[in-house]
Amino acid sequence: MSVALGDPVDVMSGCLDSLRKMLSSLDDKQIVPALRDIETHLRQTHSLMLELVAEAESRRIAAQVGFGNTARLLAGTLQLSAAEARQRVEHASMVGTRRTLTGQTLPPRLPVTAAALAAGGIGTGQLRVISETIAALSTSVPEPAREQAEATLAGYARDFDPRRLRLIAERLLTTLDPDGPEPADDAPATNPTRGELWLRNRRDGRLALEGWLDPEHGSLLRALIEQLATRRPTTDGVADHRTVPQRRAEALIELCERARATDTFPTTGGEPPHVTVTIDWDALRTGLGSATLDYGHLISAAAARRLACDCKVIPVVMGGDSEPLDVGRAMRTVPLGIRRALVTRDGGCSFPGCDRPPGICDAHHGIHWIDGGETKVGNCCLLCPAHHQQVHLQGWDITIRDGRVEFQPPPIIDPDRRPLSNPLRH
Repeated sequence: MSVALGDPVDVMSGCLDSLRKMLSSLDDKQIVPALRDIETHLRQTHSLMLELVAEAESRRIAAQVGFGNTARLLAGTLQLSAAEARQRVEHASMVGTRRTLTGQTLPPRLPVTAAALAAGGIGTGQLRVISETIAALSTSVPEPAREQAEATLAGYARDFDPRRLRLIAERLLTTLDPDGPEPADDAPATNPTRGELWLRNRRDGRLALEGWLDPEHGSLLRALIEQLATRRPTTDGVADHRTVPQRRAEALIELCERARATDTFPTTGGEPPHVTVTIDWDALRTGLGSATLDYGHLISAAAARRLACDCKVIPVVMGGDSEPLDVGRAMRTVPLGIRRALVTRDGGCSFPGCDRPPGICDAHHGIHWIDGGETKVGNCCLLCPAHHQQVHLQGWDITIRDGRVEFQPPPIIDPDRRPLSNPLRH
């Protein structure tokens, strides 16, 4: 007895039509949960698609209908690019049900990942990272270790986007296979090059750069570039809207100018510039209002609270009669000894999935000093500028437990507010 797929597909189409009509009636609080629910169903539908692709592959449908292989069948019938079609076939081979020549059913090659995708817990980006990582493992890695690696990545994939998951995967590859792939037969035996750089003049007069550096020197250059490529503070109401590539290019130019003029480069001691912030006590306490910097520039009270985490700020807190209540606070700014302890413990930005080095990080109080938080290792952590701002603006809660920094996301990101830590640091 054959099964008609049309009936359930028609039902699904009818449900989608009903949902589309409901969109305009959703209130503001329903939009984000609806986005989350639809994304879950999209992932579940993609899992079903890959199951069908695996079925087509096992039955050799492509040959029956005049296509050379399943990838060509998908590209020709679904109007996919050749690359997308090949990727679906590859993913289907990893998470789809397999069959032997006798028709016996076999579990997917990546069973934990397949289950997570079918449940809507991970997306295609995370699937790509996991499948490429497992494929990159050396054949010398034993099967139990491979299975554990797949389960570990599938677990992290529920909480991390593809970019951060790839960082975790790279760390896992280094742990499981520290020697890396076998060297090519024509690789030089001695005097390995530390990198290559190509300089090409474009027709419009601009210089194009392309190349690579080995891990050691690549990390050195990246640390210097990122230290100089941070966003400039907003002045006169004008924010820094440069893209990341633009900031990195200007950082490279500045690095060259510094090298030409002097042998002195920025240190990585983490000491920010001295700034005096004058702010009303109520504004400082509530985060509502504004503050004044040395040269008369205004910043928001919320920005002042964020700035006060690890800058050399001398807070001049004004009372109701415009008299200074507190000029400076001895243990508010994180001293060098505590910062060194934070560098040792956190190793860099402690935000989940971030690999930024400690030299560009601020020391952030888990419980803000304004709210009575103590300046001690057990109440501080390192955060890069981007995640420092994200924590302040979005409302992440931070707890330091047994020497590990845990981040509790705001409900809009995770309604269950499950605590996360940075697997790259532990």
